[in-house]
Amino acid sequence: MRLRGHHLICLNFFRGEGYSEEFVENIRKAISEKEIDVVFGADDICSKCPYLKGGICNYSENSEEEVTELDQFAYRILDIYPNSKTNWDEIKRKLPKIMKRWKDFACKSCDWLKVCENNEEWLKY
Repeated sequence: MRLRGHHLICLNFFRGEGYSEEFVENIRKAISEKEIDVVFGADDICSKCPYLKGGICNYSENSEEEVTELDQFAYRILDIYPNSKTNWDEIKRKLPKIMKRWKDFACKSCDWLKVCENNEEWLKY
């Protein structure tokens, strides 16, 4: 499974919501994978997103730049970078140390915040 920076963090709180059933099933597949190839740019989750056009996020006017900024921050705080491999256990071990910074940086303006606010796992951070 190929995943970009912010998906390494955000998919830990997935609870079955998404743009379509195909999109949701794709996420379920991603979180069941053992090995993750860390990538820069559109990944296997993005491939099923209705807003991906020509490899670029078109969710909103500045979304590609915003998503890239989230990815860059995620790489730094997780100390995991594109062209490397990781796994969900490694990511989960790092979450307690990074979630305060992640929430302060990424979550406040996220359109998915309402989903996470109802997630017990997310709330414990």
